[in-house]
Amino acid sequence: MQNECPMMERASRPSEHASTARAVIRGFVLAVALASSGLLLADPGMARGSGEVHDEPMSLAWPEGGSVIDEVRRRGLLKVGVGLFEPWVMCGANGDLIGYEIDVGREMAEDWGVRIRFVRTDWYYIVPALIEEEFDLIVSGMGITPRRSLLVNFSVPYSEFGTAIVANTVRTAGLRSRSDFDNPDVVFGVRAGTVPEQAVANHFRIAELRPFDTDTDLLGALLAGDVHAAAADQVKATRWLDGHPALLHRPFEELFNKVPEAVALRKGDVDGLNVVNSWVAHHRTSGWLGERRRYWFETRDWAGRVASDPDVVQRCEESFDQNPY
Repeated sequence: MQNECPMMERASRPSEHASTARAVIRGFVLAVALASSGLLLADPGMARGSGEVHDEPMSLAWPEGGSVIDEVRRRGLLKVGVGLFEPWVMCGANGDLIGYEIDVGREMAEDWGVRIRFVRTDWYYIVPALIEEEFDLIVSGMGITPRRSLLVNFSVPYSEFGTAIVANTVRTAGLRSRSDFDNPDVVFGVRAGTVPEQAVANHFRIAELRPFDTDTDLLGALLAGDVHAAAADQVKATRWLDGHPALLHRPFEELFNKVPEAVALRKGDVDGLNVVNSWVAHHRTSGWLGERRRYWFETRDWAGRVASDPDVVQRCEESFDQNPY
């Protein structure tokens, strides 16, 4: 048998080089496992039972790979695409960005040991810009929808929102039911390319749909009576009502198109998706995501941080209009 199948014999006897290579690989895997378990102690004081835990980076080189997270680590910079939506992403008093998703992006970068750059993007072009690698991720309150999932991969959800209808009280006098609003003479204002736009198209199919580029333009048209009603996420709708109780009202309490929101990545990046999913799972379980959402969505403690100077607001909003398409 040995004479008949010499190749099988050679294959069954690992060479000295192969054995050495496997030993090196096993050693590397063991080192990573031990480091991940906190058993490789960078601080000698920990080995003596000092009780202090220092979050030191591993001395091992970051593994080569094709994931966007590998590229982010090698680059030392996370580029996040964002669109302007209160309170997800807003203009701060100095023209900087604040909001729920800004906190999320910064926490990601800190956990991954890299710097952060927010790439301001017109919402209508944000998915094409991700595909064209203008940035690494979309972290901007993007709702998961079947059509979007054909173009990008979504992480596990870390939040949820629904669409509410807010109406101009004078302009909609006598309109009470959904059927009253689903009328060709009724004009709905929406932010272009958003879930609320889809909600109006799905539930008020006869009414006229008028898109706007910014929240400021949409609210201005609603207050002026240029549109009968506007569709917005429930948080934004509540704030509009609180700010203008004499001019606006909710014609019905129903929420439309409740949608989970998630981080968006380019197609084909399974490793990157796994890293982001792990990050979401960790911070959802720890309570950090819930605490940040309560701050931004259930309080107004941040109101003093929002830009109020008209010039600052204009420059900040205009910075989101630039795109390469």
